[in-house]
Amino acid sequence: MAGPEGPAAQMEELALIRAIAAGDKTAFGSLYDRYAGTVMALCLRVLGDRAEAEEAVTDVFWQVWQQAGRFDLERGQPIAWLSTLARTRAIDRRRALARRRSLVVPEDDGAGSRTERLPSDADPHADAVGSEQGERVRRALSSLAPEQRRVVEMNFFGGLSHKDIAAELGEPLGTVKTRIRSGLARMKDVLSAAFEGGVAP
Repeated sequence: MAGPEGPAAQMEELALIRAIAAGDKTAFGSLYDRYAGTVMALCLRVLGDRAEAEEAVTDVFWQVWQQAGRFDLERGQPIAWLSTLARTRAIDRRRALARRRSLVVPEDDGAGSRTERLPSDADPHADAVGSEQGERVRRALSSLAPEQRRVVEMNFFGGLSHKDIAAELGEPLGTVKTRIRSGLARMKDVLSAAFEGGVAP
């Protein structure tokens, strides 16, 4: 995965992850601003479908937000951790897609009629959970104001930097950063309520 290299960059990434573990949304924004594009490229390479890759990117950064406190430098650099998360989430999603496609398999009963059965390795529960989580993320995105959703999608899924978004939209850089931070904060609140079993506003 491409990204800043060298000891200084690695220490900066480590500082970002530690700040994220402490709940720093600005640090989270900086990390995904730096790596969302390359995470997207890796997921797209595994999945071959942009919509599915976008879902995988969401999974990756949600996991980063939830598990940053568990990061262990002795097991590898931050960029290696991100790469592993991206590859794992993309492969998980690809397997789930394969299960869904093979969930119903036509089978000849020998009397000229056809029945349907579930393959032995199908996991409807896992598929249902993955689908439900994706729907929660989509609902969280839809809860944003239009101007927030646009910049979050451009940054998070499109891989554009804050500066690039500001240039493309003709908006001040500070405005773009504020919208992204407030949008992520709103999504975090909605998703936290959803995943904890609460009712999202």
